[in-house]
Amino acid sequence: MKNFLIYEINNFVLIVIVAMILLCCCGCMSAHNKDTLASHQWQSYVGEKIGIWISIEHQQLRLIDNGHVVKRYPCSTAKAGAGNRQDSGKTPLGWHWVGAKIGGDLPAGAVLKDRQWTGQVWDAGQNTQEDLILSRILRLEGLQDGKNRGGKVDSWERYIYIHGTNQIESLGKPASGGCIRLSPQDIIDLYNRIDEGCCVLITKD
Repeated sequence: MKNFLIYEINNFVLIVIVAMILLCCCGCMSAHNKDTLASHQWQSYVGEKIGIWISIEHQQLRLIDNGHVVKRYPCSTAKAGAGNRQDSGKTPLGWHWVGAKIGGDLPAGAVLKDRQWTGQVWDAGQNTQEDLILSRILRLEGLQDGKNRGGKVDSWERYIYIHGTNQIESLGKPASGGCIRLSPQDIIDLYNRIDEGCCVLITKD
């Protein structure tokens, strides 16, 4: 009986250690990712605060707090690829911030049009061919003059959002018309974690 208890305790300790290692690893970034952020002056824009990094290559949105990844969300960027020009249908690159948070008191799946709730609520599994904007909107404003701010490259005037989508099957691959899509639940989770003014970096890699 004693040996059995020792065996069970050892197994429990091992499980706890493995779980702690996995938990720690979830927040770690590779040296390559750290170099990428450094090359884009992450520290200058974000510092020790919370920031968002959207990788077009990996189709992933990462929420980073004080240099540690605290959440990863599969996303979908533009089917046409990366680009900052008006009417290009592409996802703009570079530094932005969240200029407006819209829909904070709406139910999950709320259908938005022109940044207003239509009164409709989309349910998971509902067969809808239309590309809907759901739950919440984070409207992005470019921070780099001539790149994503001003003239024909202005992300705010292009209505570039991070928003919920009904096209769940598209997450993880480029499929949008320029915005960054998340699942209806993930956009709510992200919305609740950040404030207006949160910096957002969009990169090809």
